[in-house]
Amino acid sequence: MTESSPPLVSVIIPCYNQANYLPEAVNSVVGQTHQPIEIVVIDDGSPDNVFEIVASYPEVYCVRQQNRGRSHARNAGFRASRGEYVVFLDADDRLSPNAIEAHLRCFSTHPQAGFVVGDIDQIASDGSYIYSPRWPVLEANFYEELLKVNHVANTIAVMFRRSLFEALGGFAEHLHAAEDYELLLRAARVAASAHHSTVVAQYRRHLESTSRKGALMLRATEHVMMLQLPLLNGDRRLMTAWREGRRYWREHFGIATVKQVYAHVMHGELWRAAKAFVALLWYVRGQVFVIPWKRRRWILQAIRHRLGFSQKSIDQHPSSIVGS
Repeated sequence: MTESSPPLVSVIIPCYNQANYLPEAVNSVVGQTHQPIEIVVIDDGSPDNVFEIVASYPEVYCVRQQNRGRSHARNAGFRASRGEYVVFLDADDRLSPNAIEAHLRCFSTHPQAGFVVGDIDQIASDGSYIYSPRWPVLEANFYEELLKVNHVANTIAVMFRRSLFEALGGFAEHLHAAEDYELLLRAARVAASAHHSTVVAQYRRHLESTSRKGALMLRATEHVMMLQLPLLNGDRRLMTAWREGRRYWREHFGIATVKQVYAHVMHGELWRAAKAFVALLWYVRGQVFVIPWKRRRWILQAIRHRLGFSQKSIDQHPSSIVGS
């Protein structure tokens, strides 16, 4: 490779039980305006036809393994890759056609950066547009700002230098949720980053999205925040950011857990509803502002209705409770 040759970029796609979305993900990489790209799909012991789908793409390399979870699958894909830069794309998401080009342009402008971050749009399960979450383009205090809130819309919006990802040791394989947030916090502690406003990916929201599993995410984000605490060394500014972030995650996923409890109750899954509610009480505790009174009334009505204590059926059934 000559000095002027464009760099090889690896796109790593772990897949478990999402073969129906996988062709969209792969096609979004094949159609990139930048070349060369290598595509590595990890069949994480998936029960569907991931391997057969990948076989129809001669440019895709497939790693097959027993189901070990997303973090392990991503790390396995990284070890099988060769690119100077790395993007992690989930099998149910898509890259924008100019995603790789935009990231590399940002690296060119900020050669000191260990990773760069773009924007995303959110799409529904059928691929239709939902909305565009937007954060300010950060220029300083990256670790502090990450402690306050994960201003990186999703890991699919990030490109890493291979050297940084190797130095970090990859995703923490003992984490089963919020592992991407934990990795970004580690990255921001040791390396500079750069942010740009190009939309680089579409994040698909559907019923199986991890972000909708409020109780799981409450536990996971609390664990990740507690891992950061001994690293702050009593720094007053960072401690303030840490407390702000902890409150944010409790509120954000507290509301998601309320929606989860409601959904379980409406499907007659009272044991699962009870487990989610216990998690809500344990992690949110006195922060009652995360449980809007109106939603709490809906939940109590639903419980009474399911248990046969109510004389009336519930006439309010807000789809927004479980649809966002």
